[in-house]
Amino acid sequence: TDPAIDIDIHAGLPRLRDAWIRARGDVEEYEGREIKPEDNGNAAGSHLAREFPVSHRPLRACAGKAVTQLEYARAGIVTPEMEFIAIRENMGRAAMAEAAERDGEAFGAEIPDFITPEFVREEVARGRAIIPANINHPELEPMIIGRNFLVKINANIGNSAVASSIAEEVDKMVWSIRWGSDTVMDLSTGRNIHNTREWIIRNSPVP
Repeated sequence: TDPAIDIDIHAGLPRLRDAWIRARGDVEEYEGREIKPEDNGNAAGSHLAREFPVSHRPLRACAGKAVTQLEYARAGIVTPEMEFIAIRENMGRAAMAEAAERDGEAFGAEIPDFITPEFVREEVARGRAIIPANINHPELEPMIIGRNFLVKINANIGNSAVASSIAEEVDKMVWSIRWGSDTVMDLSTGRNIHNTREWIIRNSPVP
């Protein structure tokens, strides 16, 4: 939606979180395994969808390390992801402040008027919120799901057994986000699942 950004689905989105992930010093690159025919439903020849043209070596935790936002939160670490989330949550509240009134039953929720990074960390550490931020999806913009945060919307997408292409699947993801989805789940079955999901992930700014 930013007219100043040149979008090329063949290149994918900028890996905005890559520097954050590596700066913590607890991940390492590794070779990963080769893609097997069964990963794409044994599709072959003209039926096999094109692989995503840009490849990066996957990351994993270094020996003895845990690299989830939950583990950082429990260790008392406020990550850049948590800071980003606090800013985004406050922007969302500011946008809806005049349109909504806080009434009705709270059901135990304790939502502050201003979200701080420390509040984000504490809610995750207490198990009342999650930050879905896989280290191998650095293109995503951090978000949070929890009782004391704004409501989030998930979109389910999937390929068609009749007619479906990589471009169409990426388009579904893009339109679901444009219409307000905070997360996207691909429920595709059949052929080309691995290649299709790689195209989706590399072009998705949401988990």
